Amino acid sequence: MAETENAPQKKPLNMKLIFIAVAVLVAAAIIAVAVFKFFISPDAVSDHTPKAAAPKTVGVLFEAGDFTTNLADPGGKRFLKAKVILELNEEKKDEKKLAELKEQLPVIRDRILYILSAKTVEDFQVTESKEKVKKDILVALNKQFGADKFRNVYFQELVYQ
Repeated sequence: MAETENAPQKKPLNMKLIFIAVAVLVAAAIIAVAVFKFFISPDAVSDHTPKAAAPKTVGVLFEAGDFTTNLADPGGKRFLKAKVILELNEEKKDEKKLAELKEQLPVIRDRILYILSAKTVEDFQVTESKEKVKKDILVALNKQFGADKFRNVYFQELVYQ
């Protein structure tokens, strides 16, 4: 009997330890599934790519013409040559409205020339800056001729020196 009393006793497994181990394994399994699903799975690429928007139709295009102007750079030795196309906020070509715009062409050209001549070379060197120039033209023309008459501005040619 003395021998059995001195023998090391087996400790019962602690229930808290078992619970923690199971919780860690479940959490690891959830993380592994998430990583596989979102980062490794080939379906992940197709599930998270943005859907292409329906192709937007281009409105009626109106050619505002060629513009050559000095830029507002110090020294006044820089100039800009641009061909500007305006997109009207209409889907169908209306000859009557186009004729009205042709009558207003001097005013349209004046607004565009005023904006272009106030810009510097830096305004045309970065895409974001070019977009701002387009927006400035668009806002000025819509202010002059009524909101939403023009939808977009395109530079068909753009050369600066």
